[in-house]
Amino acid sequence: MKPTQQIASMQCCPYIEEGYSACSSRFTLGRLDQACSVCFGAFESCSMYQALANNANVSNLDMTINGCAVELRPTGS
Repeated sequence: MKPTQQIASMQCCPYIEEGYSACSSRFTLGRLDQACSVCFGAFESCSMYQALANNANVSNLDMTINGCAVELRPTGS
């Protein structure tokens, strides 16, 4: 298998592909081996992946008045 085919067939974390800044701490020279084994391998076991995936599954609630969306802001209470 050619190196480019090998890279294309690797399972990569979708959040790395999308460039999430929360994942950037793994991409240092000191942690490069961890990034390769987790982000390009067993990313389902990564705590950051699980947190981001859980947030993606939470649906936002939209409030509408007469069919128009209303922005809800925190009241501080």
